[in-house]
Amino acid sequence: MGIILRLLSIDKNGTYTIEQDQYEMSINYTYSYSSGTHDNPPEADMDITSVYLNGMNITEFYWNYVDELLHTELWEHAQQNN
Repeated sequence: MGIILRLLSIDKNGTYTIEQDQYEMSINYTYSYSSGTHDNPPEADMDITSVYLNGMNITEFYWNYVDELLHTELWEHAQQNN
């Protein structure tokens, strides 16, 4: 009798929102997680799909200037809300 291992896999879309008096920034992302196996460790990944500031698409600006400032905070949010 063999052992059956189930691989847990999660693909979830989410939105991280920063609200202030003068603006609202919404960062849309896809979070993926795989529990791994005995031979392969667990893997997690996050892809930012779009970024909006007060309803205006600023995705390219985000990648060029903002990503490094918010990446850790966004990563923690994605992991906690999977």
